[in-house]
Amino acid sequence: MTKPNFVKMSKSELKRYLLEHRNDTEAFYALMDKINAEPNQKFYTVDEADILQELIEAKRDTKENL
Repeated sequence: MTKPNFVKMSKSELKRYLLEHRNDTEAFYALMDKINAEPNQKFYTVDEADILQELIEAKRDTKENL
C-alpha cells in the first residue's frame, strides 16, 4: 500500500487520515509541521489555563450552533 502525499493534504484531510491511521507517525509529524507553519500562533502558560478553557468552550458552543 502506498501512502498519500501528506505535503499536499490539507490540515483537515490529515486529521481525518490520522483518525483512521492512528499509529502513522509520518502523518502525525506532517500535521504538526502544518500546524507549526501557521502564523500568529498563541501559546498559553499554565497560569493562563482558565483563559484557554474559556476559548475551548466558546469554540465548542459555536460548532454546536451551526
